[in-house]
Amino acid sequence: MTAARRYHRITTALLLLLVINCGLSQAQDSEPFVIERAEFNLDKSLLLLDLKADSQLPDYIALAVDQGFSVPIMFEVEIRSRKSYWLDPRVVSLKQQYRLHYQPMLDSFVVFDVNNSERRYFDNRQTAVHFMEVVYNYPMLDIKNLLPDREYYARVRFGIDADELPLPLQSSWPWDDDWDLTSDWYEWQVQGPES
Repeated sequence: MTAARRYHRITTALLLLLVINCGLSQAQDSEPFVIERAEFNLDKSLLLLDLKADSQLPDYIALAVDQGFSVPIMFEVEIRSRKSYWLDPRVVSLKQQYRLHYQPMLDSFVVFDVNNSERRYFDNRQTAVHFMEVVYNYPMLDIKNLLPDREYYARVRFGIDADELPLPLQSSWPWDDDWDLTSDWYEWQVQGPES
């Protein structure tokens, strides 16, 4: 093993210990992710999502971003048909995925839109997070796909996409629960097509 590789492994291990230590000492006074509002607008027959979330990244997540880890953040939207029995079936489900990381050579925080393969650069972490929190006119589905004689509702949540965490942040027993952070589901009624 070369000296450079050994140095890289030691540095990575020390960073992980630092992040673990911050994660264990972090007091969770408030919810890190909250949906403030969500609604659909209708453009002809297309449902468009407007969403406003509020994020208070815990210190250990902010530190992981600042140290160059790519932290996956997402919002997930579902439209369901309401039933009086059993489970409400999903009509449509969508997950918008982002990756937030710091790029030291550019001294910029980067938001990578996984769904569109687009990158946006920001001067600070707070502005980058705010970009992900606000969504306007996000296309969901054609309202003609909904049946007029059924009741529908939508729900959305926002937070860390724990399934997409980078390997160094996965499967570390001290913080398993700490990285599984999403808002509660926010629900609202969906007006179906006129009969």
